[in-house]
Amino acid sequence: MVFDFLKEEAMIRILRSGWLIGFMLLGMGLAQGRTGTIIGRVVDQTGAVIPEAVIQLWEPTTGVHRMVRTDHTGEFRFEQLGPGRYRILVSAEGFASQSRDIVLTAGAHLEPTFALSPQPLAEEVVVLAGTIVDTPEVLRRIPGSVEILDRWAFEASRIFTVNEALRKVTGVFAREEEGFGLRPNIGIRGLNPTRSTKVLLLEDGIPLTYAPYGDNASYYHPPVDRFESIEVIKGSGQILYGPMTIGGVINYITPNPPEKPRGAVTLIGGNRDYLNGHFTYGGTWGGTGLLFDYLRKQGEGARENTRTGLNDANLKIVTALGSKHALTIKGNYYGENSQVTYSGLRLDEYLANPRQNPFLNDRFLGDRYGASVTHAYVVRNEVVLTTNFYGSMFFRDWWRQSSNSNQRPNRRGDPGCRGMEDLLTTCGNEGRLRKYYTWGIEPRVRAFDKLFGIRGETEFGFRAHFERQDRKQMNGQAPTARTGILVEDNERKNQAYSGFLQHRFLLGRWTITPGLRLEHVRYERTNRLANRGAGATGRTHLMEVIPGIGITFAP
Repeated sequence: MVFDFLKEEAMIRILRSGWLIGFMLLGMGLAQGRTGTIIGRVVDQTGAVIPEAVIQLWEPTTGVHRMVRTDHTGEFRFEQLGPGRYRILVSAEGFASQSRDIVLTAGAHLEPTFALSPQPLAEEVVVLAGTIVDTPEVLRRIPGSVEILDRWAFEASRIFTVNEALRKVTGVFAREEEGFGLRPNIGIRGLNPTRSTKVLLLEDGIPLTYAPYGDNASYYHPPVDRFESIEVIKGSGQILYGPMTIGGVINYITPNPPEKPRGAVTLIGGNRDYLNGHFTYGGTWGGTGLLFDYLRKQGEGARENTRTGLNDANLKIVTALGSKHALTIKGNYYGENSQVTYSGLRLDEYLANPRQNPFLNDRFLGDRYGASVTHAYVVRNEVVLTTNFYGSMFFRDWWRQSSNSNQRPNRRGDPGCRGMEDLLTTCGNEGRLRKYYTWGIEPRVRAFDKLFGIRGETEFGFRAHFERQDRKQMNGQAPTARTGILVEDNERKNQAYSGFLQHRFLLGRWTITPGLRLEHVRYERTNRLANRGAGATGRTHLMEVIPGIGITFAP
């Protein structure tokens, strides 16, 4: 009896399961017959297909989201869609995005076509910092290696100097000197880092060094505290910039004024009289933004008889002149007064006291005044013209008793200077006195266009750059002398004219970027002490054509 009862109950369960499966299959069949399909195409204004366009599909009521890409014929497909209202968003690099609402009935089959227009560079001018990599799309398309350090990376790591920041970039070596990052030694991919001579340093796209053509040595470097981000470009992709791009390009980005008024004060202190005080305040009033920041940094460093003090003040003004024009004005003052030597220690000196500095009378004095004006003009939606006007003055005096380990001291051999035993009494010193004046203008055009029927992006421009150097050396007769006998008096002048053209062919995920740069430089040098004070002048010039091409694939 029990067996018959269990057998009957099992049969009932099997029948119930069969009915349930049957109803499910029937429902699926009915649903299959009621589902719709969207098979569309994406083309440009000429009817040419656009492969690798991104198609996104939303169903607003359920929030369901699907995404596909167009194939080489420009076609995309969504299947198994139930009836309802859908929104389709189509986007492709170099084109303006397009969205469309579609109502799909049960079992419907739709074949929409999306004709995309070239993406405008700007409908109205929007003032941005002078970045090289302004969008993620540009980042993917630049040949070579590009890395960006942002403000979050600075704050998360408590960056102390620019050297610490740049060490986070693959392939970049930044050698310390005095511990404050005042004169960085930056090398990229194994190049000699001394004075960063093989790297082009920019601030908001404008040359930062005081004489990039005539003396590209970094005896001045602004504190990292006032930068918002850092762009580092290695390898190819440098046709648009010059000179001294053998290792790469480093572009420091300053922040723009905030929309609402706000300010901040940061004070950091430590032993050995360390102080880092930073004040910022800015805002936007009536369409004009202002940002002011002031930095005071000082400390005794890691060696005896050393002390560094610097002041850095900046003002940035950004204003819109209608919907098509914008103006950015920047001014900067940097002043340094440091008790710092040019020389390290010999082995015996290091073993005796690794933190000693026997050259306690060496001193560096530096002042830099810089200004720039940037005008941005939207010619039309696909064309933007940016013009930079810039200039700077840099004065630096470095009085020292040693310039390398063989000069102990550098006036050894003079009467009364027998060696290190007379260093602080009767040995004199040398004063390397420099004045640099730099100014220039650079218009630059960026446009989306078509070349040979292939969509792309063109950038071209011209720069006229001028430098003047006044270089003197005086031999002082005492360790603390700040004047002396004039033994070198040179004037150097440079005129540099450069033109550049680069075009990006956008072929789906592939980008081919040919470019050309032309540099014409005129050098002039006058030795004022030659010919018994009558002077002598020499001139030369050079012209170089620098071609380049890069190919990138963005997966």
